[in-house]
Amino acid sequence: MDVRTIASRLQLRHAALIAAIILCSVSVNAVAAERDAQKVVASRGEASLTFDVIDARVEEIPPDKRIGFMDSPERIETTLSQLLLIEQLAQEAITQKLDSDPRLARQLDLVRKRMLGQLRLEQLRTQAAAKVDAKTLARERFLADSAKFVVPELRTARHVLYSVSNRSDAEARQAAADALKRLAAGESLEAIAKESTDDVASKSDGGLLRDIAPGRTDPAFDAALFALAAPGDVTSAPIKSQFGYHVIELVSINPGRKQTFEEVEAQLVAEVEAAAVERMVKGHTDQLLSLPLTADEDAVASLRSRYGSPQAVPANAPSRAPGQAGSSN
Repeated sequence: MDVRTIASRLQLRHAALIAAIILCSVSVNAVAAERDAQKVVASRGEASLTFDVIDARVEEIPPDKRIGFMDSPERIETTLSQLLLIEQLAQEAITQKLDSDPRLARQLDLVRKRMLGQLRLEQLRTQAAAKVDAKTLARERFLADSAKFVVPELRTARHVLYSVSNRSDAEARQAAADALKRLAAGESLEAIAKESTDDVASKSDGGLLRDIAPGRTDPAFDAALFALAAPGDVTSAPIKSQFGYHVIELVSINPGRKQTFEEVEAQLVAEVEAAAVERMVKGHTDQLLSLPLTADEDAVASLRSRYGSPQAVPANAPSRAPGQAGSSN
């Protein structure tokens, strides 16, 4: 046997050994995961909770609300206590042979079908997402609607406010007019604001309001501020807003600009992918809904009287659990 043959066989054995180790690791991890799922987390009386049961409860929560659900000791305690109560009542029900009640089978079948339907929708969304070239669609949308993707002009201003809530309209207007005279005499609006403004939030900053976007303030204040042409300009007369009378000084302008695709890519990709996926899923469900529907007209007509009054509810229909709220559906 030559050296090459020996080396080749050693390589094959080495590869087989690695494959066996990987398979063993996967098997061990699977066993460990199953063991973790069956680990008892809490118990009360004869009832106990495993991670499997808690996982099932958390899976009932909409995905976008699951994060942080177990972020407080109080919520954890409440959840475990509620689940343990369910376990305890279920054990009592089994002891009373309520698990043989035909109503249970009907309800379990309905729950099973609802969950299967939900799983199928999730599968359809996953399959649809794999077919969507979201980045290309996002770029097309960006180019088509580029005018929408802008960072607005931001202005920093300084103002003094004389409120009409603690003085008359005439008094507030006169106070603002007096502030303008003091400005003309050489005082700074910063000093005047620190001394007399009624805007508590900005008083310590001398009336400074940073990074104001168009349309974010009172309409009269907004119009006056964005009418000022250059930093240092001051409104020529008191400006009345819903809060009172202002004197406004423009401090700085941060010009607006168009955003780059890279700045909005993540947001656009998520939006167009979600929209495309839902279109595909809707197309599939619309196909199902368009299939011919047949129904027994007499049976359908009987539904109204069958469920229309307490007396008409079938004797074998499930009763409402104690404390369970009624439904208007």
